[in-house]
Amino acid sequence: MADRDYYNVLGVPRNAGADEIKKAYRSLAMRWHPDRNTGDPVAEVRFKHVNEAYRVLSDAEERSRYDRMGPLFQPDGQQPTPDDVSTVMNRMWDNLFGRRRNTPGDDLRYTVSVTLEEVATGAQKDVVVPRKVRCDDCRGLGASAEGREVCPICQGTGRSTGARLLRMRCYHCDGQGFVIKAPCKTCSGDGVVGREESLKVKVPPGVATGVRLKVTGKGNDPVGDGTTGDLYVLVDVPDHRLFRRRGDDLLVEVPVTLRDAAIGADVVVPTVDGTTTVRIPAGTQHGQQLRLAGRGLPRYRGAGRGDLHLEVQVEVPASLTDAERARLAAFVDSLPPDRHPRRAAFERAVQERR
Repeated sequence: MADRDYYNVLGVPRNAGADEIKKAYRSLAMRWHPDRNTGDPVAEVRFKHVNEAYRVLSDAEERSRYDRMGPLFQPDGQQPTPDDVSTVMNRMWDNLFGRRRNTPGDDLRYTVSVTLEEVATGAQKDVVVPRKVRCDDCRGLGASAEGREVCPICQGTGRSTGARLLRMRCYHCDGQGFVIKAPCKTCSGDGVVGREESLKVKVPPGVATGVRLKVTGKGNDPVGDGTTGDLYVLVDVPDHRLFRRRGDDLLVEVPVTLRDAAIGADVVVPTVDGTTTVRIPAGTQHGQQLRLAGRGLPRYRGAGRGDLHLEVQVEVPASLTDAERARLAAFVDSLPPDRHPRRAAFERAVQERR
């Protein structure tokens, strides 16, 4: 309620009598009735506001309470919320210094997909954004000069009546000071038209899914005066088939053979910058990790890079022939127990529980 004025909604002076209030209500209720405005959400809201205003102003006791509390009045009798008080104080402050708060254009959201390789280096993405921009033919006013006339409620001021510190935008012309009689044919009176705009968005290194990049002034233009909204580009980094991300660190699973894990080997592994060769030490166990410092992702809006972790996955041969199984069994049986210390320790623990 802090953003509405019941007298302003009905378009009557503050000293209006009961008959004048009823007449204004009937006219507006007929104008905004849902049956006459099927599917129009604006008409639905205005019809609700008109009924609420009439319910209060047609009741002498409620009207008296409303006149005392003004914009802090609550229809349900509850105390005003801190947000209500803040809204009223801000409006009084603006009115005191002659500032007018205009409704800005809507902000827009756009999701852009960024590969992990692009996260490592940063990227420039081409996007096509559907926007609402100010109509050139009517300069965003919704009608030419001939198609507009002075608002009969506010007499062209664009403001409600009453104490200057508590005035707000005229409810009937949305603060424009005029009403449209002959809408602009290009924008149908909306003041804005749809247009697709190609933009280049700079994606800095180190971004992650959910990061929001702001492009100032590339949202929707407002209807009438006001500032253009902003475009917020939401980053989405899909899963990678090789790397798993942990913040700025990366993890990659490196399959190696039994032979390479046992005696060591040089293995080519991927990085976000290409490939590199690492040495798998002899006796490396399944699941053991090797760390390459500073080979992960750059820190978003920070210095340095994360690390690359290589998790060794010892791959056991599958589908062995009888001869291969026999050779493998003979080789393992030929090894002394200390070649498999974890297995030996496990068997001792099991024996101790018997």
